[in-house]
Amino acid sequence: MRSILRSPIYAGNLVGYKRIAANMKSKKRPSKLPEEWEVIPNTHEGIVTQEEFDIVQQLITSRRLPQNKGGFVNIFAGVIKCVDCGCALRAMNVHRRKRPEIIDCVQYSCNNYARNGRSECSAHNIEARDLFNAVLADINCFADMAVNDEKAVRAIEKRLTETDQSRAKALEKERKKLNKRLAELDRLFSSLYEDKVMERITERNFEMMSGKYQKEQLEIEARLKEVTETLNESYEKSRGIRDFLALIRNYQGLKELDATVINALIDKILVSEREKMADGTVKQEIKIYYKFIGFVDELHIIPTKRWAAMPAKNCTVCGVEYVPGSGASRYCPACAKKIRREKSNESKRRSREQKRIACMNCPQKMTD
Repeated sequence: MRSILRSPIYAGNLVGYKRIAANMKSKKRPSKLPEEWEVIPNTHEGIVTQEEFDIVQQLITSRRLPQNKGGFVNIFAGVIKCVDCGCALRAMNVHRRKRPEIIDCVQYSCNNYARNGRSECSAHNIEARDLFNAVLADINCFADMAVNDEKAVRAIEKRLTETDQSRAKALEKERKKLNKRLAELDRLFSSLYEDKVMERITERNFEMMSGKYQKEQLEIEARLKEVTETLNESYEKSRGIRDFLALIRNYQGLKELDATVINALIDKILVSEREKMADGTVKQEIKIYYKFIGFVDELHIIPTKRWAAMPAKNCTVCGVEYVPGSGASRYCPACAKKIRREKSNESKRRSREQKRIACMNCPQKMTD
């Protein structure tokens, strides 16, 4: 099944040189890496489109794992990465928490940190609920903007392509100049050849001038290729913005996220380390790279405190309502402190009593 999904033939491409003998006498034909294959595109009608084939390759390469033992479905698998080391963030069940929903028991942590410790990276912990809410809100924001706010859409498009547009104008001007010079060199070559045939110039001068023109031609052709590729990338980005807006309009009013939505809209999510601000608050930055347009704006979130997801309780001693730190909590902070102090005093009293009894029963004292 994997070989079928990996084969470019089903996307309408012809593949060759998959296995080549080392020499003409050898009968061994070792397989070559897929990157070394010769692929000729659009040789026949494909069963799937090239875009669908590329998405399948991305899903296979992301090394997705099934849902974990706790029942949490990791919809961000293969998408969420550490901003510092680039490793994936893995979903971890925090078993000491008692929460009504499994998503509130899960946090993401850098896989590199979990394996190698602080010498390689830091934790980059982020609560699954915080990530879910931030991504859902950002998708809805773009969807509403694409449907209702054409002015904001144009502002984003201008910001994303402003540098590319100014650069594209300069490159387009350079390309025209290069093409003009290339045409001039062709005319000079033709004139130079006629001069040689008519013996107006010597063989030595012909070789010298033709070598000079050929060198300039090669340099211009190489530069022209670079300029053309850069311009094509710029045009692709402009077209990608329009494709993204057309795609995200379908997700207006989205209520729930799943892996299908994430894979359709997002290339990757980068998570930074938590940062403590001067006022004592903790903030965390995440960057979402959307398909077709890439990164737009970073999101700043305030991480949820671990006790915030627990429902309020009434203290079993004084009856005061409080927010517990775990599901096993029965006392409010004041009563818990008082009870801990009483238990400590009782433990010390018992210890002194045991020592006193042991001292009274000491054989040496009984002999005296």
